[in-house]
Amino acid sequence: MRPVTETTTSSEVDFPLLRQCPYAPPEEYPSMRATGAPAPVRLYNKKRVWLITRYDQARAILGDARFGSDITNPGYPIYAEAFEGSRAFPMLFTMDPPQHAVQRKAVVREFTLRRAETLRPAMQKKADELIDAMMAEGNSADLVAMFAEPFSGTITCWALGMEYTELQAWLLDSRDIREKATKVVDTEQVGGEVSDRMAALQQYFLRFIDMKQENPGDDPTSRVIANHVNTGTLSKAELASLCFLIFIAGQSPVQSMLTSGVGLFLEHPDQVALVREDPKLLPGAVDELMRLISPLDVMSRVALTDVEVGGQLIREGEGVVVANGAANRDPAEYPDPDRLDVRRAARGHLAFGTGIHHCLGANLTKVGLEIAYGTLFRRLPGLRLAVPIEEAYTTPSWLPEVGRLPVTW
Repeated sequence: MRPVTETTTSSEVDFPLLRQCPYAPPEEYPSMRATGAPAPVRLYNKKRVWLITRYDQARAILGDARFGSDITNPGYPIYAEAFEGSRAFPMLFTMDPPQHAVQRKAVVREFTLRRAETLRPAMQKKADELIDAMMAEGNSADLVAMFAEPFSGTITCWALGMEYTELQAWLLDSRDIREKATKVVDTEQVGGEVSDRMAALQQYFLRFIDMKQENPGDDPTSRVIANHVNTGTLSKAELASLCFLIFIAGQSPVQSMLTSGVGLFLEHPDQVALVREDPKLLPGAVDELMRLISPLDVMSRVALTDVEVGGQLIREGEGVVVANGAANRDPAEYPDPDRLDVRRAARGHLAFGTGIHHCLGANLTKVGLEIAYGTLFRRLPGLRLAVPIEEAYTTPSWLPEVGRLPVTW
């Protein structure tokens, strides 16, 4: 073991690092991972935090109670000034026990694999309807507008017990703000706009909860209200925060996986042929694509005590960023890690995190992606990109979001 150090002579780079391709994490990750130690990087405010790029270290930290997720802790890393307002809106993945345990327990039954499977027929019907609409327009379409956005939005809204049309207007109004924020355009105006939209959505969900309380149905939100809000174990504000999280963590990452995942698949026709010939490979293919793309590439933590990681001493109060996109391509864990292999045993990937903050919607996401990929490739056997991915992903970002993806068949 290398000796523990408190400082480093390595040059510190600005963070977040940006993707040059939606399929792959930032190009700087491999050289950082090769050092074997956490890499010092600087946030917008020049505060140093530690970037974790090795699989073993990432998995250990995500499951270690000595690293907290409380966004109100001053040491918790915020990647851009535009998101500083989010400290006023703690959500399930940005809070620690015991508050975290209470909130997760209230909703976890709604996100079991069994529950996700009950939605499979409805998801299949929706996928077919969207492809019918695409085919009715001819032999080309924008995959984002015609399929990825409405499919991901619909299944996210099902997880809340609402219709997709109820949130379409909010998505449209917020698109410009979201693009500014994810491209790290740091201005006081952008930060104010982000905070205002977060507050507005929180108020929207409070009104939605009131409506469900007065007119309950057979849906997730109504059940949580009956079992937890009405019994006093969960407040309306806490449930509104959970609805907020389900919405933002369901819509964008699933949409990104549909666009980037299809693009990556289409650049490997041999892998498309395998899943067409044997649909039983689809669940494993979803895990492999999640591993390679890692749509939520960074997970923040803050050290709650002095901890040694990879020979580097991380002091209490210092921020840590787990780059699961780098960890998921660690050759020590995944041989030939940059290769798409739908037969690979990739279930141990960290795209959904691990430990107490393992993604609540992982089961719903995986079933939805399995249906979406399978249906697209089955019903559109000649599916291909109409433009090179470089033309669709023109501006480097720290997320794999593609605003438009023309395809033909």
